[in-house]
Amino acid sequence: MTTEEIAALQRGIDRIVADARRWQAERGDRKLGWDVASGHLAIVVDDVGRELHLLEQLLGLRYELTFSVLPGAVFAAGAQLRLRADRRRYREILLHLPMEPDDPARMREGDEAREDFLLRADSADEQRRKLEAALARVPAAIGVNNHMGSRLTTDRAAMDAVMPVLAERGLVFLDSRTTAATVAELAAVDAGVPTLARRVFLDDDPSEAAIDAALLGAAELARQAPTVAIGHPSPELVAVLERRLPQLYDQGIGVYPLSALLRERARDRDPMGDPARVQPHAAPPGASVP
Repeated sequence: MTTEEIAALQRGIDRIVADARRWQAERGDRKLGWDVASGHLAIVVDDVGRELHLLEQLLGLRYELTFSVLPGAVFAAGAQLRLRADRRRYREILLHLPMEPDDPARMREGDEAREDFLLRADSADEQRRKLEAALARVPAAIGVNNHMGSRLTTDRAAMDAVMPVLAERGLVFLDSRTTAATVAELAAVDAGVPTLARRVFLDDDPSEAAIDAALLGAAELARQAPTVAIGHPSPELVAVLERRLPQLYDQGIGVYPLSALLRERARDRDPMGDPARVQPHAAPPGASVP
């Protein structure tokens, strides 16, 4: 190459680097290294796939939220495609697995009628079949958390039936803790499934003021220990996250993918162990409620 050609190539590289830095400064994720953060928070957005407008707004936030997709939702496939559209802003996806609530009537109301709930009356084989069918609808999932489930997650036999499926696939489990009597997290531990439990529901009261207070409470908990908070798509949640997350970031509260909390938990329990055992597979092309 001539000197002029080398200089032209270098100018092109410089432009690419400058564009990448500008994009990162203006639109890229705002991240804090684990060791420099004063608090560690994972925010899981449940009920993804029932609409796209609020998902788009949540995805536009510059923080690593985790999104849990309902397998029977009308936009389940489209939501996953949207979440994977920009490789520069990776977002973890969970399967939001429908499980039997205390009130059976809730499974037949509105959008819930589209979902195939795991039931206590199901055989173990049927529970596993339903789980595998749901996973096939959300192939990008790195793990599972329960949708409803206040009845099923208290049934140890049911939890023991489904957790080995997650273990075989190298998936993680988040216990949404829709009941204090849940045994789901214990079953996951016994099956060797990397697991955490929700500590805060951000929108048990869906008003903006209540969501704001819940997020600030979650941030305080996150200063003491890594904390998982769950919310649901709504204009109020979007408004609170849009306003508060930059402030919390400036105060040293990092928002991390769920798997980051699991990796650090594994390191704390086994400093000489291999953190790769809780890393997700590459993705394919509070209060309690009933």
